[in-house]
Amino acid sequence: MQTSLANQHASRLEALTHVSQQVSPLLVELTEGAHVIEPNSTSRQEVQSLYQYWKQHYPEAGAVYWQTRTWTMLVWQPITIALVSTYYVEHVPSISTMKQAVNLDNGVVGQFDFAEHDWLLGDQHQRLAIAAKELKLLLADLARQLNDVCRMSPATQEKLLADTVMEMLLRGLNHMVSVNLLTKEQLHPTFAHELQHWQQALELPLTRFGRLDVSIEGEYFVQRRACCMHYRRADGDYCQGCPQKK
Repeated sequence: MQTSLANQHASRLEALTHVSQQVSPLLVELTEGAHVIEPNSTSRQEVQSLYQYWKQHYPEAGAVYWQTRTWTMLVWQPITIALVSTYYVEHVPSISTMKQAVNLDNGVVGQFDFAEHDWLLGDQHQRLAIAAKELKLLLADLARQLNDVCRMSPATQEKLLADTVMEMLLRGLNHMVSVNLLTKEQLHPTFAHELQHWQQALELPLTRFGRLDVSIEGEYFVQRRACCMHYRRADGDYCQGCPQKK
């Protein structure tokens, strides 16, 4: 029975990573010997090391940048996996038990697996509800781990979460347009419709979300609610949808 479950988990994880890598090449299965951040554990050292990486490499950017970069590194992967599980595969993994690798040579979080091998089947609406519920549990745990290392207001955390949801949802829809699964004209209404579902399922206030905008080249981008603080680095600049840009 255990062997069967392990094989099933391996097969579904392979299918998930295959699709996920079309969003980011970092979304691959956890490798042995990696530095791991996981929920309900003593990962504080790994989170501390992640924070220290950004502090040591960009001291001029200040604490607000180190905090922001650490938090966005912790959450981008779970958010993306929740979206991919909802729209592109048939089963939702136990996202609340997600284990993530952190590369201490470059400060990047990438690679994942799940401590529990329960995968739930459902239609798209059911998968979204399951994924959002699991994601909320994991995000709460990651917020606790972050707060053991540095302080960031819950409002700022939520704005950065909302920005990440919007950006990864847009990335996925742009991919669908590129492979002719969605027309360019359908992108905006589809984005608005699906984002409303995520906002409600994640129980984030509407005020935490930015908006979808269009560049002069006619490409959609997210006008963010929270600044990623990249401009504070010596080599930094303002992002396209930066709320700080004048």
